[in-house]
Amino acid sequence: MENRSSATDGKGSARTRALLLSIGLAIGSLPVPGATGEWSFLPKEPTFRALIGDPREPKKAIIAQTNQDRFEGAIGLTYEFLQWVPGDGTRWGWGLLGCSFIELDAPGGNVYPERVSDWHVGTYFSQSSGDFSHRFEYLHVSSHLGDYLFHYQLRFVYTRESFRWTTSWVPSDRVRLYGGMGYWGHIDPEDRPFYMHFGTELYTGSFGFLAGTSARGYFTYDLKVKDEAGGAVNHALQWGLQWKFRQDSPEALRLGLLYYDGNSEYGQFYQARDAHWGLAVFLDP
Repeated sequence: MENRSSATDGKGSARTRALLLSIGLAIGSLPVPGATGEWSFLPKEPTFRALIGDPREPKKAIIAQTNQDRFEGAIGLTYEFLQWVPGDGTRWGWGLLGCSFIELDAPGGNVYPERVSDWHVGTYFSQSSGDFSHRFEYLHVSSHLGDYLFHYQLRFVYTRESFRWTTSWVPSDRVRLYGGMGYWGHIDPEDRPFYMHFGTELYTGSFGFLAGTSARGYFTYDLKVKDEAGGAVNHALQWGLQWKFRQDSPEALRLGLLYYDGNSEYGQFYQARDAHWGLAVFLDP
């Protein structure tokens, strides 16, 4: 028992050192502000805009899975604390991100107990210049089986520590492309740690809507390719309407139709296939 405990402590210490080193390197990469630079505390908009098509981006959402009689909910946010504009056309930011994702099921009745819940929390550094923006993030993930499945489903410890880099290109207000890759520095159950992430967001032009508000149509496609579970390829698509009080406002209500096909995004079922349609309401940011 003592040897096992020592080995576990050694792994934990190694992960802690790796995390501190990565955060230190990211902080050290930030340039020292000059006389012309401007610091902002709690800026109105983050340096790196949220990926609205990513099923695991922090969000506020309610989703009804139309072909599985299940509901999903998400409560989360990206909170940028500091932003620096040095006057050379770039912006730099640091913040926190986190979200709780839950799935409810109806096993032969009209009651929807919790099936599974996932928890994400982390920190990030971001930079933007012209049409390009970048985000380097550290994320802790854990997954927990819902209480109604305790007696029917084998539950296990699912916990991960992720480092991910994402680059976004926005050539116009109607097109966005993004891509990146990540590594699970700690992964339990043990599995292959690398993954890649790509996607796009497409928008129509804005048009007048109800009571002088503004709206536009949108489409997103999000692709994740993972080494885990023998190789997983996850597709997520959305079609919908983005509704704003003002055209230039970052806050929006989105109504969307979505389709997902791949391995489940919920950790307790990460080896199981999941294909579903859904109707969703999102609150941005």
